[in-house]
Amino acid sequence: MMVWCASGDGDYDFVMSRLHEEAISGSSHQSLDSLLSLIQPDGSFSDLNYGSDGSSSFREHGRRQGAFAYHYQNGEDVQQEVELCFTFITYDAPANTDSNWWGHVIGTPTYMWHGAVLARNIISPDLLNDFLTRYWVNTEAGPVWNTTDHSDTMAGGNFAPRALLAEVEGLLWGESTFLNRHIEVKQEVKRELADRQPWGGNGLRYDGCLHQHCLHGDYNTENGYLDHTLALIYNGNYGKEMLKYLSNLFTWYTGTIYDYDEESIEGLFSAYLECNQWLFRGNVFEPTTTGRFITGGSSTVTKIAAKDSVSVTGNYLLKLGRHQEEVQAALHRYDQNTPDVQYALVGHKHFFNSDLTVHQRRDYMASVRILSNRTSRQETWTSGQNKDGFFQADGFLTVVVDGSELGSEGQEVFMVYDWAKVPGVTNLYTTDIPQYQTSTYWAERCMNNAEFAGGVTDGVVGLASMDYNRPHVPLTALKSWFFFEDVIVVVGSRISLSEEDATGENVITTLAQVMYGGEHVLGKTNGEETILGLGETQHLSPTYLHHHSVGYVFLQGEENLTVSAAMQTLSSNELEVFTAWLNHGTVPSDSLLAYAILPSADLTRTRAFYASPEVELVEVSSNNHIVCHRPSKTIGGSIGTVGSISTPTCGEAGPMTLDVDTPCLVLLTLISATLDQAQFRITLSDPQQQFVHINLMLKYEGRSTSAQVTLPPPPKSGDSVFIFLSV
Repeated sequence: MMVWCASGDGDYDFVMSRLHEEAISGSSHQSLDSLLSLIQPDGSFSDLNYGSDGSSSFREHGRRQGAFAYHYQNGEDVQQEVELCFTFITYDAPANTDSNWWGHVIGTPTYMWHGAVLARNIISPDLLNDFLTRYWVNTEAGPVWNTTDHSDTMAGGNFAPRALLAEVEGLLWGESTFLNRHIEVKQEVKRELADRQPWGGNGLRYDGCLHQHCLHGDYNTENGYLDHTLALIYNGNYGKEMLKYLSNLFTWYTGTIYDYDEESIEGLFSAYLECNQWLFRGNVFEPTTTGRFITGGSSTVTKIAAKDSVSVTGNYLLKLGRHQEEVQAALHRYDQNTPDVQYALVGHKHFFNSDLTVHQRRDYMASVRILSNRTSRQETWTSGQNKDGFFQADGFLTVVVDGSELGSEGQEVFMVYDWAKVPGVTNLYTTDIPQYQTSTYWAERCMNNAEFAGGVTDGVVGLASMDYNRPHVPLTALKSWFFFEDVIVVVGSRISLSEEDATGENVITTLAQVMYGGEHVLGKTNGEETILGLGETQHLSPTYLHHHSVGYVFLQGEENLTVSAAMQTLSSNELEVFTAWLNHGTVPSDSLLAYAILPSADLTRTRAFYASPEVELVEVSSNNHIVCHRPSKTIGGSIGTVGSISTPTCGEAGPMTLDVDTPCLVLLTLISATLDQAQFRITLSDPQQQFVHINLMLKYEGRSTSAQVTLPPPPKSGDSVFIFLSV
């Protein structure tokens, strides 16, 4: 690890030396021969169309003048070329015609700052100051750093690079003017990383995740208006921008008199460690947190998100000298798809502000993204960025074992995705996926009207549950996802669509849509197995399905399964994709759903689970979903009304009953039992985030005890709380 020391009086020069080092490593290292072949006598480049392609030519010019400055720093005689580049772009280049403000205050200067730092002792002070004035102060969209545009109305993915660029500007103006700008940036960084009110603004929420581009509007299904902001968790793209840029910025000042305060540093670590460390496996990032970018033209969105938010940010954070073991463990997990045991992240996390649940084991990661009346689904831009992501937050279940499920770099499965077949989601299939604009009227289309949506976790296992009631979506359902040690159970009830809303297409529940991993095996009720290859087949009453280290075991017994392994094409992209889904018919009425997923399981394990299931469906009804995991003697319950969890046995323990007086999510685990006493751990949460207490009564083998559990108050409503009870 690098240890940096500073000298107090010389701290400005010391920070400048760090800035210089960062500019050297971050600048373009394009070959000198290629640069010299393109530069013209006036300092422009022959292949760039300044003023007619938005910010593109300005950004590329900045990258190339930085490359010239880099070669100068390495002893090449290119001082004249550096001066020409800066002179042209400062005085002679036409106006930047980019219609997007981002290109002016972030995109262009982001590509220019490395070269400006490296050229500060090459070009004249007047030229440098005029350059900064044009591209940092008098841009067509206003100053890069504008303290009247407060950070709580600015997405972190825009705030963080603007903060870094502001610091660069201040440092380049010189020591006499630097301090005022630095103080402004520090104040805004503190604002951005400070905890927000539960539903207001952008920033770091109480569950540890970053929320960006919150939806402000005035729509409410009862009153016709929004009475609070809807939050989008965005750690994978805008979140990575905030983490990457701020962690870099902090490294410049660590150990100097200009250092950031403890709250800012710890706020950044909180965002990184509390949320981001749960959201990746190897170099694959949790896809639902990548926002609108997942189909926005980037073919490696989960790879880019993982690299920047884990590898790049983690290595910057190591320089800060805090939480070293945790950060190093996260970096190890990024580099090793199956980490060493001592570095593995094993546990379960529900982000109660974000409606996201993540289940981590050494040999796999699983996550489910649900939707409530407190959160918004991912951004959808009709211009093309995630324009078909309408079902993306409706129970998107991701299972990653080795990362190849989502594809390779430049060949991710989302390039050819059928967005009406999202894994884990129950929906009416359509080839005309609904879209929405960002106006108030259309904003309701990104909501779920239901209050009953949330999760519960004891830190090791957990469950998420969602009442599905989206505006303008006639399908209704209650869905739950149970995450036990090495099995996930998906349960659904109340799956209903009226005849007047039928389209002729089936209501489906998608099991998987991943890269094709070769032959897959289907189990039949007569004990036979069928090996399947490319093509599409339909199967009635299957018992199990196995594909690419994941097994699916059907628990209802009357499923209608379709399996497809085929080339999927979108634009010029062609990829072989494996898709499996259950058909519920064109007009299901109170249909049920139940299947188990075995991540990182071979065919032998899948067969054995079907022959002797480790889970039991205790109750699947209109309001309640209750599942027993026999090996751990744990019962998970989504209780939609005042009621009971009652089972004769769970893992040879029982009979037991848990009565509650409040709709809730609950985990009930038998820890130990003797002839006259049993100890239980009970974990509870309020998915509606509105109750104060839950009164409960536990009965076991004829004995009973009662307790009152106080739920976490705002702003931590929805978080889990546990007690131990002996009976």
